[in-house]
Amino acid sequence: DACWPRVLRSRAPAPRRRGALRRLVDVALVLLVAKLSRPVVENLLSSQQVMNTAYDPFKIVNTYGAFGSVGEARYEPVISLSTDGATWTEVDLPCKPTDVRRRPCWSAPYHHRLDWNIWFIGFKPHKQMLESRERWLYSFL
Repeated sequence: DACWPRVLRSRAPAPRRRGALRRLVDVALVLLVAKLSRPVVENLLSSQQVMNTAYDPFKIVNTYGAFGSVGEARYEPVISLSTDGATWTEVDLPCKPTDVRRRPCWSAPYHHRLDWNIWFIGFKPHKQMLESRERWLYSFL
């Protein structure tokens, strides 16, 4: 803490004691989520996993799988520029995974949308993606 200027150093407020009712509510919620999580954990440990499924009517716990449908193979789209049509230079976008020796970028709280969208173009079905949802890439180029 000594490295911070005196202005930035402040004492944390004293922690407030929680009442018995608050503790009871906290324990009840933890037990409810634990009970509702049982089928989710069983699904995750199963060899026949189901993605994006809710297991209770309140939809408190689920098996959200953002990448449940990502295939094993993908293309790596590369954007290159040329002034003479013979010599090409690859555009190295700051957050697109390219060089394995480069550490991953830090982009919070913002999102590098161009890098992210180009990365998704590589998933199959490649041609259909370029002709439908990713038409913006033609305008970009």
